[in-house]
Amino acid sequence: MMGEHLGNRLAVRIYQRHMAGLLAILLPATATGQSPPDLNALVIEWARGHYASPVLCEVAGNTIRGIRRILVTPETSARRERVTAVRFIDMQVDDASRCFNTVGQSIPNVVGVVRMRLPGRPHPETAARDFKLAIRRDRGFEFEIVDGALRLDVVGTTPASTRTVDFRGGRAWLRVVFPATDAARELAEFRSPRKVLLELQAKDTTRLSFPIFIAAPR
Repeated sequence: MMGEHLGNRLAVRIYQRHMAGLLAILLPATATGQSPPDLNALVIEWARGHYASPVLCEVAGNTIRGIRRILVTPETSARRERVTAVRFIDMQVDDASRCFNTVGQSIPNVVGVVRMRLPGRPHPETAARDFKLAIRRDRGFEFEIVDGALRLDVVGTTPASTRTVDFRGGRAWLRVVFPATDAARELAEFRSPRKVLLELQAKDTTRLSFPIFIAAPR
């Protein structure tokens, strides 16, 4: 029994050290002499980057490994708000008969851009604390989708089967990938300083999920 208690305490300490190290990596730095950024600015800086998501496609009877490229960048909306833009790059899989994820589920080719922001009006004075709390408690952030539409192409259909989904007014989530999750297993073979799960939900209930990793320097 004593050994079990010691083991539990050790596991807790390891987890706490893991979280402290993770937050030190994730929390964007503020240049000396600058006024503290608000939470929206911190999250935009944290999220930005060139990401990739693993895919598998069948081409001429062979299974080919590939990646879906996703670019996350800061933008200024028509209302002069700072937003996070998520741009999906065409996978160019015209020769594939099917594309699927590592658990065998068919996945579409996704093309287009959505723009999202944090809800509410967070205060700059508590931005760093709120950022750390969101990572610890929620593993990331929930966004409102300001505008944008995505074209979803079913791979391998002739004639091409496609539909465009309007994501305006929907929700989005960016969450840090933790060990022993499905997303962690999908990204296990990739070495990257950041692995996150991107999820998008439109008002018509269309929901998309992408385990993604930073694939190139910012």
